[in-house]
Amino acid sequence: MRVRPLILFAIVSAALTLTACETTQQTSKRLSKNAKQLATAEGVSVTRKNATIKVVGETVLHDQNGVAAIVELRNSGGAQAQVPIVIDVKGAKGKSLYTNGTPGLEPSLTSLPLIAAREQTFWVNDQIRTATKPDSVAAVVGAAKPAPGPTPKIVLGKPAFGKDTSGVFARAKIENLSKVPQKRLVVACISRRSDRIVAAGRAIVELLAPAPTKKPVTFRVYFIGNPSGGKLACAAPPTVLSGGR
Repeated sequence: MRVRPLILFAIVSAALTLTACETTQQTSKRLSKNAKQLATAEGVSVTRKNATIKVVGETVLHDQNGVAAIVELRNSGGAQAQVPIVIDVKGAKGKSLYTNGTPGLEPSLTSLPLIAAREQTFWVNDQIRTATKPDSVAAVVGAAKPAPGPTPKIVLGKPAFGKDTSGVFARAKIENLSKVPQKRLVVACISRRSDRIVAAGRAIVELLAPAPTKKPVTFRVYFIGNPSGGKLACAAPPTVLSGGR
């Protein structure tokens, strides 16, 4: 299996040359180091299910680049923060192949930082490691705290397809309309064909400066699965809600 690193394409014009010069191996090494530094000491678990956030879709995809799980969520209540999501990826005979309850995963692989009131959204984990072909994924959403308000507003431009030597990707501009800097902001994208999710991936913007910004920031998301011909959708909930935390 060829491991494609999580792409950190927060492209600002001044940094474009640096990004272009970094090799895949260098990127993978840097991401591994960052993940270890930011990993949670304890594994995620759910002792009480969320009363208002329901799982409305569960999809697992795989190709030569890895495995991705997509959990579609619908919130019938108020805004909530740090929403725990436990997934269990299973094989053809129902045997568990992977769970994100293992200690040491970074928060973006075990929770959703924010879901707005009455929002329907999705969460992607594309860092699943299993040598066996996955067949299904089951997800459970845990109880979470109400989000402080008002929360930062992140705006995404309309995503478009692109292609390079690494494959097909989605790209768009991203803007932070709040005064709160965003750290390790996860942008998740999916591609749908005939209302079926056929590809998914994530990118991480290490730092998204507060408004106003002088230079546009662009992200790129590479996929697991084949996104070609599908309808793109991307989501980037804020990771820092207030007070720099």
